[in-house]
Amino acid sequence: MENKIDSILVTHKDRFIRFGFEWFERFIGKFNTKIIVVNNESLSSQEELVQDIISILHVFSCRIYGLRKYKKKIKEDKEIEESIQN
Repeated sequence: MENKIDSILVTHKDRFIRFGFEWFERFIGKFNTKIIVVNNESLSSQEELVQDIISILHVFSCRIYGLRKYKKKIKEDKEIEESIQN
């Protein structure tokens, strides 16, 4: 980067980058770029960890429930069913 971006404006830091916000903030700081968070609520490290775990669980539960619609197709396709069992 050639110092073309002066600042990045985000509403919530989790909307910009889910994990590693502080690392990314330091990284882009090397290029004289800063992140401005509009709704910057301060959380304890324990509260932040709980929110991260809940987010991870939500993502994986959505994936599991999303696979339900393919359950019938998988049962009908013997080749897929055999590859899953092996």
